[in-house]
Amino acid sequence: MKILRSLFVYALMIGAQAAQAQSAGRISNAPPLAPAIRTPAPLISTAKPVKTVAFDPSGQFLAVNQGDRIELFRGTQPASSIAADGGTILTIAFCGTNKLVAVSEDQTVKIWNVVSSRMIHRVRLNFGKRLIPAIVPGEPPLLAGGALRQVRLWNYQSGELVNHFEVNDSDAAALAFTPDRKLLVIGTTKGVVRVMDVATWKVTRYIDLDTPVRSLAASESRIAVGYGDGTVALLNLLEDQDSIPEVKQHSGAINALAFSCDGKKFASASADKTVKVWDSETLKVLSSLEAKGGAILSVAFKPDGRQIVFGDADGNVKFWSDAFWPRAGQ
Repeated sequence: MKILRSLFVYALMIGAQAAQAQSAGRISNAPPLAPAIRTPAPLISTAKPVKTVAFDPSGQFLAVNQGDRIELFRGTQPASSIAADGGTILTIAFCGTNKLVAVSEDQTVKIWNVVSSRMIHRVRLNFGKRLIPAIVPGEPPLLAGGALRQVRLWNYQSGELVNHFEVNDSDAAALAFTPDRKLLVIGTTKGVVRVMDVATWKVTRYIDLDTPVRSLAASESRIAVGYGDGTVALLNLLEDQDSIPEVKQHSGAINALAFSCDGKKFASASADKTVKVWDSETLKVLSSLEAKGGAILSVAFKPDGRQIVFGDADGNVKFWSDAFWPRAGQ
């Protein structure tokens, strides 16, 4: 209801401004009104930095990683709470409608039933220090971890080390699996992006961006890369590019990126306290939102693509509906 009321008030404001301009004989020469930057109120407040947010495949459950615990919600209503139990939680991901995977600094991976809040599996792995984790979306149960110049691939059910790779140019900075689980994208502190075939564990693409990678996200056809200065780059997974398109629309570091399920849009979350929705074909900003609070640390699309959730350093979790997103070309 709040969203509908905001849209109604916004429409009245636009209509009033247009009427005033027309009466003064200025409407034909007036530039189009810029879209308003929306600032939604936080719907959830956790009081601790929100490191990761994740929806289950049905969109029914939302998991919020606070580091020392995971809060689970049905929509915006609290459902349950899970304690970290021994180590800071680095990242989380759903591996089915009712199962949540959590990777912790204590070298463990835990699987929880989100309905009962019961831990149903736990395995200890040898991660090493400064782990950069990425969990396969769905099955098989694979976890990639970058620790300094090593990238390892585990089966997090059995604890088996499946493969490993030496990153010889610099430390791993960000990892992302494609939605089809076939490719792993590795970005480094030197600015090199490698695309690994998960089945053969061979590098299929090598792209030197010459700028340190801060964040990554992958669809089945594209890679979005975020830099520390607020620039976003877009790479094509299916064919070589003569040049890499880069656009700077943020004034702070890109802390997180996320594609919609259909791959047509992606969202960027920045230290400048804004979230932007981009067209993944043209690298044009479709809409921008300014969020009052701390630096934005995490972002995710709801599976139906109609909503974004993001969390900030002050512990606020906010939702952004597509009712506020202009369509491409508008």
